[in-house]
Amino acid sequence: MSFADLLWQTVTNPNVVYLLLIAGIWAVALAITTPGTGLAEAAAVVLLSLALLGLSRLPVNFIGLALIFLSLVLYVLELKATSHGAFLIAGILTLAGGSLFLFHTDERAISVSLGLVAATVIGTAGFFAFALRKALEVRRRPPVQNPDAVIGALGEAKTDILKEGTVQVGSELWTAQADELIPAGTKVQIVQRLGLRLKVIRAAQATRTS
Repeated sequence: MSFADLLWQTVTNPNVVYLLLIAGIWAVALAITTPGTGLAEAAAVVLLSLALLGLSRLPVNFIGLALIFLSLVLYVLELKATSHGAFLIAGILTLAGGSLFLFHTDERAISVSLGLVAATVIGTAGFFAFALRKALEVRRRPPVQNPDAVIGALGEAKTDILKEGTVQVGSELWTAQADELIPAGTKVQIVQRLGLRLKVIRAAQATRTS
């Protein structure tokens, strides 16, 4: 048997296809909840492509397949919304049902190991329960930075400021405006935050006012 034949037999093994499908779903969930790295997205494409390749050669029950992908939607909803575990439980049930009915029952030779299904469902539930706990911890944390904390701080005009200019406050550059022309290089004080724009006055003027 050639390596290509061995690889093809492996990819079309129902247990292997099932694991590729579930791993791909995990990768999709990670890509949705923590976008930007590119690793989860790439893994999802590879794993789901291999899974779909294997599924194309097997007697797939599309209702079971739809239930598995529905479980992904429910898991992601649990991470994004606050349902107190309702979406997580529904995801576990749909994943279990979809796994059991992934292949047509009249094909006795084609089936997924019940032990593998049980381990996968429990592992997936544990994975998303852990992710949910971490997500809740992040939501309960106070804001790392209060954007209004910049009010009252001193900075330096990096450009001339009137209707619009740029100031540096600490290590950050902000768009700023002023009621009078403030030349570049002048020390300024922030008196108001208007969205992503700061209103500033000359620092010397602030000293005289106080």
